[in-house]
Amino acid sequence: MKKFFWNSYSVTKQLGLLFIYLIFTFYIVTATITTPALSAKLLYALGGGVILVGALYYEYLKFLYTKMTTALTMQTDLAQCKKAREKLVKYDIFNGFKGSLIIFDSLCLMDEGNYQGCLEHMNQHHDFFHGSPDYLFIFWYNQLLCYYFLKEPTKMLYCGDKLREFKHSDQKHFSPLFSFDEIDALIASANGLHQKSIRHLDKISPKRLNAREKAYYYHILANEYRILNDSKQVGHYLKLARKYQNTMHFRG
Repeated sequence: MKKFFWNSYSVTKQLGLLFIYLIFTFYIVTATITTPALSAKLLYALGGGVILVGALYYEYLKFLYTKMTTALTMQTDLAQCKKAREKLVKYDIFNGFKGSLIIFDSLCLMDEGNYQGCLEHMNQHHDFFHGSPDYLFIFWYNQLLCYYFLKEPTKMLYCGDKLREFKHSDQKHFSPLFSFDEIDALIASANGLHQKSIRHLDKISPKRLNAREKAYYYHILANEYRILNDSKQVGHYLKLARKYQNTMHFRG
């Protein structure tokens, strides 16, 4: 039902934009034809044409970006992610999506199981990630998750402290992009409190997560139960993780 709703919303939004562009095109054509002065005709035709082409160009780039992020978060198909990314880079001649691609690349590296590569990528773009509260939150969260799979609890705790600063700050200044229950679960795991970690994870509703998030969520649960030697639960959550991970890779 949720998927149907968002598909319907997307189609309705696209039809709405198409209707607006058709009205604008009709207005420009009518104004160009009915205006008696040649200079005014040229102004309407050239000005309107440039605006329309620019708007359609931007909508096409947004379409490619949506296709790319859908492949990442809903289809969890890394091959399709990279294919869509290459197309976006090719047509984004003004680099308007440069920042979004920096974030996207960090997520792709994580999904490939290349946690060290993800850390190096984020450090390479340190200034970008420190440019806004939202990006900084992503920076520390991605590091926390990478260090979890790399089994480096000391570094996890450092990242956890940075994320807790957001929890106690004015949340109007940033978007809570990730669940603090998950963050608290990872911190508990770093402290060796695996039962507590599971209790935090149990507070999260998987129904609210996309496919990519579900794959990570179930893998983390499986890891925590593996440490507790509960093979039955490990098998259960790994089965759920594989249902959503598609071409994602998990190490550690």
